[in-house]
Amino acid sequence: MSLLKVIRINTKHIFTKHNETHTLYISNRKLSIVPSVYDQENPAPKFFSSGIQVLLKRLTRPEFSKVFRKRTNNNTAVLKTPVYKFLTDEELNIEKEKANTNADRLLQMPPVVKLHEQINDVLSKDPALVGYDNSTYMFTDITFGVANEHRIIVQRNPDGTLESCDRDTRKRLNQIYFPMQGRKIREPKVFSEPEKFNGLLEGEKYEYILDRACVQYEPDERKYQEITSITYQHIDLHSKFDLLRSTRHFGPMVFYLTWHQSMDRLMLELVQSGVVREAVLLAALRQAVHNDLSNGEDYNALVSEILPRPIQLTKPEILSEEDIALDTKCTELVDTYINTSSSMKSQQALALQGFREYYQQLVDLSRGLKKAHGNA
Repeated sequence: MSLLKVIRINTKHIFTKHNETHTLYISNRKLSIVPSVYDQENPAPKFFSSGIQVLLKRLTRPEFSKVFRKRTNNNTAVLKTPVYKFLTDEELNIEKEKANTNADRLLQMPPVVKLHEQINDVLSKDPALVGYDNSTYMFTDITFGVANEHRIIVQRNPDGTLESCDRDTRKRLNQIYFPMQGRKIREPKVFSEPEKFNGLLEGEKYEYILDRACVQYEPDERKYQEITSITYQHIDLHSKFDLLRSTRHFGPMVFYLTWHQSMDRLMLELVQSGVVREAVLLAALRQAVHNDLSNGEDYNALVSEILPRPIQLTKPEILSEEDIALDTKCTELVDTYINTSSSMKSQQALALQGFREYYQQLVDLSRGLKKAHGNA
């Protein structure tokens, strides 16, 4: 895994390919982004662990109005037009359970895995076939029901060598015989031409880029990881996290930023938004991934108190004493994180101070209203 690099230089768009390994550099005016891929330690065991999955799903902050928004693809509606019904309480609860199940399905996160290894599998060498033909012959098992990754695809080279095809050839042949809807045999220009790709980034079409990459590439392909890396970094550098929130890509982006220890802009955004509970969850995610926080057990203990509470989609107008106690703990722990582990101490400390002042006014208002109604 290469280090996350942000080089502020005034360069043109550069796109280079080097045989099997190609690197995509996207320039955004005076900002150049160099992608990072998962090519060393395998992130899958941590990404798929139950604890981290729970944190990522909660940080996604699923909001049904965005999850179930009507979207179109080639003028074809992806979601059906809403139907309005009169329901009893029992029927309403059943429909809510169905909505939660459908939301979980729509928010299923793309997997985060290690970069695949190149195939170098020579099956046999037959010198008697040397000079028989100057073409390479491909042989594909087209048995129905066999998973594409397990399908036998080999090639006979002009020098008589019989070997397994490389991954790029396997992908093209699988697409020919067993086409995947939306995937193209030739790489789409939106990914092969930096100007078009950069135009989408400038237009903040992040979800479109990531959806398209999921269709065109496999999660362990270098190009997929480069595209997602550049997109995540662009979002991070411009603090456009809300454009991916409540989508299936928010969790992998948070994991990427945390894996590369670049999640402090997201932490700042959470503190500025007054969502200190999610700020604690983000710090707990860092502890789960890197185990580098001095008071890691405190985060884990507080997470167990936060998760049973409802997701905060809007700022509360009235606070209960339980909310005040929990938010006070979260604020203190976030303050500890800022002082001991943050790379943006001054900005985050200032944002936290602003939140404290706002929150104290809200606490005074809530307690004043309770006292006025005789509930103090």
